[in-house]
Amino acid sequence: MPTTQERHALAFLTGLALVAVGVRVAGVHRFEADVVAGHGGQAPPASLADRALAAQAAAVDSAARAPRRSRASPRPPSSRKANVPKLPKTPASPRPSAPVNVNTATAQELERLPRVGPALARRIVEWREQHGPFSAPDDLRHVRGIGPSTVRLLDTLVTFSGRHSPLDGKGPPSPTRHFRSAY
Repeated sequence: MPTTQERHALAFLTGLALVAVGVRVAGVHRFEADVVAGHGGQAPPASLADRALAAQAAAVDSAARAPRRSRASPRPPSSRKANVPKLPKTPASPRPSAPVNVNTATAQELERLPRVGPALARRIVEWREQHGPFSAPDDLRHVRGIGPSTVRLLDTLVTFSGRHSPLDGKGPPSPTRHFRSAY
């Protein structure tokens, strides 16, 4: 037989559970009323596919109500863009006809290489001055902004101290490494 305190605790927990159920039911009804009101008085779609279709239809309806812009008419200039002077277009720098020696080239000569702009050319020269000459294409990866794809692109377009890159096939073959087996 439960004690008086146990009966009071059980009654309290039962009451708390009933209040929670009542709040939940009232909240669900309130939510359903809001959803129905949001759908123009119609019942909301039941399945996920129906809800997605309804959202798509609402997006199309809102796009249809939006004013149309003609492609022929120019956009009105914004105040921010109106004050910016237009810079003259510079012609694209031609690809170098001969490989560029990365260890002796100036920043302007390096800019003729694809994907190498003024900032990257300056970083290449600064790295070379701080750390010494480059000896292979992979050494270029030490420069911030040069990754593997840029190294592959530049591989046939650059040389290192007068000799061609080992991967372009014109220079001497690279030395073969021999590994001793542990077995």
